[in-house]
Amino acid sequence: MKPVPFLSPVITGILLIFVGAFQLTTPTFSSATTNPTPQWVSSTNDSTNQHTTLLKTGNHFSLTYRNYGIGLGDVPVFHGLRINYRDHQLQKIHGINITLREPGYDSNSIVRGLAIGLPLTGGGDLMGVSVGLGGVTVSNNVIGFQAGGLGVGAEGSIHGVQMAGLGIGAGSSLSGIQVAGLGMGVGGSIEGISLSGLGIGAGGHIRGVTAALLGIGAGDSISGITLSGIGIGSGGSISGITFAGFGFGASGDIKGINIAGLGFGSGENISGLSFAGVGMGAGGTISGLSLAGIGIGASDQIRGVSLSGLGTGTGYHLKGLHVAGVGIGAANLTGATISMFTGGDGLARGVFISPVHFKMKDEGSLRGVSASAYNRIEGTQHGLTIGIYNFARNLNGIQIGLLNYAGNNPPGLRLFPLLNANL
Repeated sequence: MKPVPFLSPVITGILLIFVGAFQLTTPTFSSATTNPTPQWVSSTNDSTNQHTTLLKTGNHFSLTYRNYGIGLGDVPVFHGLRINYRDHQLQKIHGINITLREPGYDSNSIVRGLAIGLPLTGGGDLMGVSVGLGGVTVSNNVIGFQAGGLGVGAEGSIHGVQMAGLGIGAGSSLSGIQVAGLGMGVGGSIEGISLSGLGIGAGGHIRGVTAALLGIGAGDSISGITLSGIGIGSGGSISGITFAGFGFGASGDIKGINIAGLGFGSGENISGLSFAGVGMGAGGTISGLSLAGIGIGASDQIRGVSLSGLGTGTGYHLKGLHVAGVGIGAANLTGATISMFTGGDGLARGVFISPVHFKMKDEGSLRGVSASAYNRIEGTQHGLTIGIYNFARNLNGIQIGLLNYAGNNPPGLRLFPLLNANL
């Protein structure tokens, strides 16, 4: 059988390349040192610019072709596949780094590519994909995709997609998509999608989609979609869509759609759509649509539409439409209210329906209409009161009821049945 003509030069060329590439001498080491100086030799084919290098020292061995190859041991700088038990002197690697333990010191090394830990992997900076059966630990920053059976941690920042069976932590910031079985924490801010089985905490702000079965806390503001089985707390403001099974609180404003199984409170203002199973309170103003099973309170104003099972109250001004099962109180009332009891001590302007009692005390006045079994205006009434007993210390309007008293009418004309007036 005759050989195929074109195979002979091909086979000959391949053999010449390999023979030329691996014509290497045996490396020698100085006997005067315990850590021998590495000796290397190389072979170059000038026509093809092919370069093969064999490097060997006391703690690592590498075989490269055009600066890419395989490294075994603690190779400081490498391109290709590097396998080591534990890194002590790693500086930079581009390629694949496989280790059995975390680095032996706070490293400033850079790993670009794929880092695999059996069970732990780490470095100074990880850029690319990092997978550790036990975990991933980094002295500086992480960028890319990281997965740790137990945890992923960095003293600096973490950016990208990270997953951990237990926890994720960073000394600086977290951004991207993070999923942890138990919890995650960061000394700075969290931005992106963060999901945790128990809790999430940040020393700075939290922005994006954040969900935890137990609690979420931030030293600064929280914004975006925030969901917690128990509670949420912010040292700044909360904005967006916020839901907590029990409650949440912020030292600043709360804005957006706010839902709590029990209640929530703000040190400043609450605005938007607010729903609480028990109650809500603000150190400033509540505005928008507010619904609470028991009560709503604000030290300054309540504006918009509110509905509470028991009561609604504000220290200064109540504006809009407000309905309460038992009572409503404010220094000033503007708009319309419906409750068993309504009271104020400033100006009431609008329509007020109080089946049991409506009262403006001291120098308070009514400008509008009040319908109640007992209307008591200790200041001045401008308008109409309808009830069983109507009392006005100063009447500039009309009273309709079984008994009507106008303190500023002439003697003998102050108390009248059915109708009384002072125009």
